[in-house]
Amino acid sequence: MRISKAIVKDGIMKQPVTIELDAAVERMKSKTLLEVKETPQLLVSATFGRGGLDDVRTMTGLLVLHAESTRRQLVRQWQQAVMRVPYTLLAWKTTDHRELYIVVRAVAADGQEPKDTEAYLQLLRKAQQQAKAIYQAMADCPLTCRDLAVETTCPMTYDPQLVYRPEAQPMPVVMTADTKDPDLRMYDDGSISYGPADEQREQWRMEYLTCLRRAVENTPENADAEQLLTKLADYCRLARLEEEPCVVRTLWQGRFEGREYLVRKVFRAVYAEPYKGRPLSKMNHKEQVARTIRDFFSRRYQLRYNEVKQQVEYRPNDGTFRSWQPLGDRELRRIAFEEMMEGGEAWMVDLELYVHSSLVASYNPIREFLDHVGEWDRKHDYIEEYARRLKTDYERWPHFFHRWFLAMVAQAKGMNRDHGNSMVPMLIGQQAMKKSTFCKNILPYSLREYYMDDIKMDNAEQVERVLGRMWLVNIDEYNAKTEREQAKIKRLLTEKDVQVRKMRSDQYTMTQRLCSFIATTNDRQPLCDPTGSRRYLCVEMTGEADMSGSVNYRQMYAQAVWELQHDEQYWFDHADEQEIMHHNEQYQLVSGLEDALSAIFLGARREKGYFMSTTDIQQTLREQLSTADVPTLAKLGRALKRMHYPDGAQDGVRGYYLRLRRKVAEK
Repeated sequence: MRISKAIVKDGIMKQPVTIELDAAVERMKSKTLLEVKETPQLLVSATFGRGGLDDVRTMTGLLVLHAESTRRQLVRQWQQAVMRVPYTLLAWKTTDHRELYIVVRAVAADGQEPKDTEAYLQLLRKAQQQAKAIYQAMADCPLTCRDLAVETTCPMTYDPQLVYRPEAQPMPVVMTADTKDPDLRMYDDGSISYGPADEQREQWRMEYLTCLRRAVENTPENADAEQLLTKLADYCRLARLEEEPCVVRTLWQGRFEGREYLVRKVFRAVYAEPYKGRPLSKMNHKEQVARTIRDFFSRRYQLRYNEVKQQVEYRPNDGTFRSWQPLGDRELRRIAFEEMMEGGEAWMVDLELYVHSSLVASYNPIREFLDHVGEWDRKHDYIEEYARRLKTDYERWPHFFHRWFLAMVAQAKGMNRDHGNSMVPMLIGQQAMKKSTFCKNILPYSLREYYMDDIKMDNAEQVERVLGRMWLVNIDEYNAKTEREQAKIKRLLTEKDVQVRKMRSDQYTMTQRLCSFIATTNDRQPLCDPTGSRRYLCVEMTGEADMSGSVNYRQMYAQAVWELQHDEQYWFDHADEQEIMHHNEQYQLVSGLEDALSAIFLGARREKGYFMSTTDIQQTLREQLSTADVPTLAKLGRALKRMHYPDGAQDGVRGYYLRLRRKVAEK
């Protein structure tokens, strides 16, 4: 990764030069930097060309954060504490140990790159505000917000304790937020954040620091760490602060770092209360273990059962509100060991009994999203606005995409009980036209894990699982599917319920279908079966899809929910299907056999004189074609059916009403 460096002399910055970040880090660890007369300045947010500060070449996404204090020991503590934040890329102190600089890499949560310098600065400003709350909550490091510009500098100073983590995570930044609900915040990009608002987090932090200050003031100077911890735990309990966040925040204090066992023991002893209504002495061993397990999880972890994934998810209940993770065997074993370290007597099977029971609340992430998108502002049609990002001459595309999108949302809300969403938009275009990008961006950023780029048809159990666990599947490169696979896909489109085998069980249960389909192809004639063309909506692209700019997912899905609540039609009726079939005729692949039949026969009136059995038709073809080109009866029957010739029966024999074209008859 490259950044810029410059020398400032007499208040004037000289020409910036581009350097590697790794090289800058090595230089800052070297004492040779102390011998430099003028302190070099780093410009981490951009690199510049020969035109100086007006010639921005690349925007790095790096943001410098700043904190300062007159207490040198506090700055050193901050430097260690900020390493707990997964976004910290680089952290170093100034030579006088009174200032701390932190570098993080900011990325837009929707994955879109800023178009210009102003959009880039907006991203950095929002990242600075977001980082201030994160570092305040996770590291007790009060950052100072500064005016930002691409030429914002920071001193390149000597620090042998400098911390550098090239593997640090980029910090996703959401540009607009709705904080009306302090417990749930949803952003326009579709991401959801659970936890208290910034004001509530700040209030909690101040209350904890007040308890810490009182504990220090009221504990004798010669007292040991256990006495101070006991005072702190007692003040936190009286202030009704939750135990686990207080334990974690205490471990962040330099004086208690590395003493987790002692901190937890003291807080547990202070916070422990006898069970109401029944003393421990009257409980049998099993009841004591059960109550201990429930108490342990309520204090230390948050659990939920993801109905879509059909698995338990967890996160620490420490006030940091980290992302939810699947609770696998390794994680559960670690939790079991932590419970043993607290003196618990539960066996692994006891913990599994609780974790995999209905005592853990169920959670459906897709319905949670749809239930909290808010009200549609009704200013304009956000759904068709997204559809127009796809460049096509097909005028009915926005209308039919709108109908399909409503069907997809209705499928997720469980409204479509009679049949599944059986329509598949088929995007036809050359490579690099962003067909797959358009498909993926239909779902909001927070729900992309319920999107799949393709489906493997050779594993029936996996197919059934996909129908119940994925919201949107893109049948990528549809033309590469075999006829057998295409026939399976056609069958899947009409299913409304699927049989799924639950994890850790041999039992199959009926699960409502969640999945809707979309498809992409490079073939201009991808349809092989005319009878199934009503299931596909072919859309030929005329240019690259416009995926620039963010998508307002909140309003897009709020519009869909509002329209469904007001009985907007979300299914394709007979008239729609007939229109689509007529439109799809130009994308129908005609076989050589069908060409031959069309050149030899015309449909006729249903009169006995025109009646021909399939055997009669085959015999006529023998007279007109070479022996190698004459089809079998089975293949001929399928071709005649696809061509919709008039059919019927005469004297108990099934056949078709045909007549030879004039030029063939004359021949």
